[in-house]
Amino acid sequence: MSQIDAAVAKLARRQHGVFTLRQLLSVGGTKQMARRRCERGVWRSPARGVLAITGVPGSFEQRVMIAILACGDGAIASHRTAAQLLGISSRTTAPIEVSVPYERNPKQRSVRCHRSRDLELAEVQVRNGIPTTGPARTILDLGAVAPALAKAAMWRAMRTDSLRWEDLLRTLLDHSRRGRPGLGVLRALIHEHYGTIAGDSDTEELAYQILLDSGRVPIPERLVPVVCADGVEVTVDFGWPDQNALVEVYGVDHLRNESKIQIDLHRANQIILAGYELLIYTGKMLARPDQFVFDVETMLHRRGWTPGAAA
Repeated sequence: MSQIDAAVAKLARRQHGVFTLRQLLSVGGTKQMARRRCERGVWRSPARGVLAITGVPGSFEQRVMIAILACGDGAIASHRTAAQLLGISSRTTAPIEVSVPYERNPKQRSVRCHRSRDLELAEVQVRNGIPTTGPARTILDLGAVAPALAKAAMWRAMRTDSLRWEDLLRTLLDHSRRGRPGLGVLRALIHEHYGTIAGDSDTEELAYQILLDSGRVPIPERLVPVVCADGVEVTVDFGWPDQNALVEVYGVDHLRNESKIQIDLHRANQIILAGYELLIYTGKMLARPDQFVFDVETMLHRRGWTPGAAA
């Protein structure tokens, strides 16, 4: 076996028996070599710019990898394909779906390419060597193409501890924009869980009481004035000004009102850009008070607080 063949075999083992022409060239191969190997039946070309080693058994994972390599840099498995790879799909088969940056528009036969305006927000996971969207983003994307599958996939992910309600809430806030496909389905799923929580003021009182009763953190100031990075002055529910540490508590109205989500998400970004550390909670998240207190403790420690300074 030549040095080039050995390098190609190493690549192919990591990629379900496939590799790109560009990868071949990077290890010293040539286009002529690829053509000759395909003519002899040693390799085959399942998609433009993609090569596969003949004899490697075909599989769902191999078809996904071919699609990702053919769609180019930044492509990742998503939607129903991601649900299948993550083990949260209730179906035994799935179409091949790949997300790519919006400015790209690859055309691949038998592959559904989704041009995403917010692909940079996806937390990429690697499953069996294949880059894929994480569970929360996958639930959001399922809501766009297969709403009936989203709820079942969500509960499957919850049962395997690969997904938390906080993850879904953060995904909702991060991706919130008018017309974003799947957002309505995700909002409905979250509201089904958080919707029994009382209004904002009651939720804030609960959060304050948890911190007060814990005795583990300094008593926070309430309605802390903050100047955001864009120069707008706002008030934040709780804060420790000496540490530039803040906590916001959202009531259920934040989940029902898309325009309010947009405003609050923008505000949170501007607060963080101004140099503050900000934690965001909802009433349902406060059902785990120990976690809430631990998170606040961790934030304060990161900002230089020591337990001896507690009030």
